[in-house]
Amino acid sequence: MTYDPLISRGVSSSLPAAPSYWHATHQPMAQPPLHKKISTDYLIIGGGYTGLSAAITLAQAKQDVTLLDANSLGFGCAGRNGGFILSGSGRLSLSAIKDKWGHTVATGMQAEFDGAVGLLKKRITDFNMQVDLVEGPYLKLAHNVKQAEQLCANANHLASNFNVPSTPLSSKDLTARFGIKGAYGGVELEGACLHPLKLASEYARVAKELGASLFYDSPAIRIEKQKTGYLVTTPSGSVSAKHILIATNAYTPKRFHKSVDNKQFPVQSSIFVTAPLNDEQRASTGLTTPMSFMDTRMMKYYYRVLPDGRLLFGGRGAVKGKDADNATEKKRLYDAMVKSFPALKGIAMDYFWSGWVSVSLDSMPRIFVNSEASSNNAKRSAYSIGYAMGYCGSGVSFAAFAGQRLAQRMMGTSDVDLSLPIYQSPLKTYPFPKARRLALHGLYQWAKIAER
Repeated sequence: MTYDPLISRGVSSSLPAAPSYWHATHQPMAQPPLHKKISTDYLIIGGGYTGLSAAITLAQAKQDVTLLDANSLGFGCAGRNGGFILSGSGRLSLSAIKDKWGHTVATGMQAEFDGAVGLLKKRITDFNMQVDLVEGPYLKLAHNVKQAEQLCANANHLASNFNVPSTPLSSKDLTARFGIKGAYGGVELEGACLHPLKLASEYARVAKELGASLFYDSPAIRIEKQKTGYLVTTPSGSVSAKHILIATNAYTPKRFHKSVDNKQFPVQSSIFVTAPLNDEQRASTGLTTPMSFMDTRMMKYYYRVLPDGRLLFGGRGAVKGKDADNATEKKRLYDAMVKSFPALKGIAMDYFWSGWVSVSLDSMPRIFVNSEASSNNAKRSAYSIGYAMGYCGSGVSFAAFAGQRLAQRMMGTSDVDLSLPIYQSPLKTYPFPKARRLALHGLYQWAKIAER
């Protein structure tokens, strides 16, 4: 049985973990379910990067915090993503943000994006997190001549306006370094990757050490508003809380709470991992050391060389959850890899899995608190509910940063620049939500033609 956010009533605790490379190489420590009635000041629903980071932030501030998750640690995005550490989130570039809101907002958003990477690396150092962090080049590759020109122009714009260094690469540069086909140019930036499931395990370890109470395999079945806050019911317990932080992102059930219902579109992404490349394959492809790539297609392919010499390759998945493991989906993604790296034809696909990505209507994530006062200096509400979601697939660093920001907003600290668009307004509601998948199917068909 596959969890599908637009069909399933919720995440069941009986669903198995994804058959991912990450789960094959790391076993998270089991966390207990909730079997009693408890009270807390802050209740976090969702135990991935966002929720665990919020728990760490609240625990560091000596707050009373409890976290619930519907399944085991790493069941959702934290155990399914590619492990790319990127400065950014959503689908809007800094240039697009500048065009829409102006340079001041764009530089403010850049500070948030860079701050997310900084927070991740600082926590790895401060808490001695063992997450298989590797640094290496990150290459953006153009899939046609027009995109190559656009990539170079964007790189120059980012360097002059946002001080983002990069190295332009011609098709000849790429041919000299890699046995890659269909790349017409690109840019190289500093990059880093990690083991995403180990990161989730380390976040959980730190949160517990700081005093947060974590309960997994405990889905939130019902959220009720009461005079003194909220009552959240689980299959075998309940939590009374003054404040609720929703951190379920793409794994949010189709009907959960009015603040998040129909506010995001869960879209499936799929990943496979090859057998380790042999010496001949490494020499032929140039994939000899840890490095990461992403192309310029509307439905992007992304890939990285893992520390053990395997290639991780990902892209858009099936429209519906029930089709995730179809042979045609595996073949489509495998053929895309072979088209880029012909020398890898015939290499074994050792792991294949899929997961859900949260896409916001306006391509921007949100960290929002419904009943919070509009000014940092105003007195915060006695009871509030907030959420952070809509990362559009860029969440390894930003999801944890969003969790920190959400916790800060709930506590009413003055550390958050509320003038930025990700804090000013709630997620937009999708019109005609039942038609989302029909529209997505049409988009995928159109992309096949547009990206040739």
